[in-house]
Amino acid sequence: MPASALDTIAHVVLPNVMKLKTAATLISAAERRDPSPFAQVWQATGLAHTPQLIAKEKGDYRFGVMSLPTPKEMGEAYMCAFVTKKNDPAINHYFTLEYDYVLATKQAKTIVCGRDGQRTVKHGDGPAITGDFQADATAFVDAMMEVVAPTKVNPNRHY
Repeated sequence: MPASALDTIAHVVLPNVMKLKTAATLISAAERRDPSPFAQVWQATGLAHTPQLIAKEKGDYRFGVMSLPTPKEMGEAYMCAFVTKKNDPAINHYFTLEYDYVLATKQAKTIVCGRDGQRTVKHGDGPAITGDFQADATAFVDAMMEVVAPTKVNPNRHY
């Protein structure tokens, strides 16, 4: 089954935008709530979307979180984030908060995923989506912090 447009945007296009423009540049755009660095993504794919942007700092990291169109299929993302270490911008990460559905319980949930080269790594359950972008982005940042600077032992984490 071919990837959806949203899947391609979240897993191929936006990680490439981060490589070309740098995570620090995209986080600065999020600080200004300036979606212009991403305008070409929406124009090129033909999807009408004006993303919400927010920037957060937590610990040694800066985060730029961007909303994506509402996912309809498993693996599509609600939002993505560009992350860099404050004192070392060469250390950066790209994360997605993805839609998942558990057939056994018939319930939707989210998964925090990160890019590792060309592959997507699932880091575990994410926060529930409330529809409040500010609250959802903050919960997403908290979940990403557990990946980049864990505070608790995760038996499922692969080092």
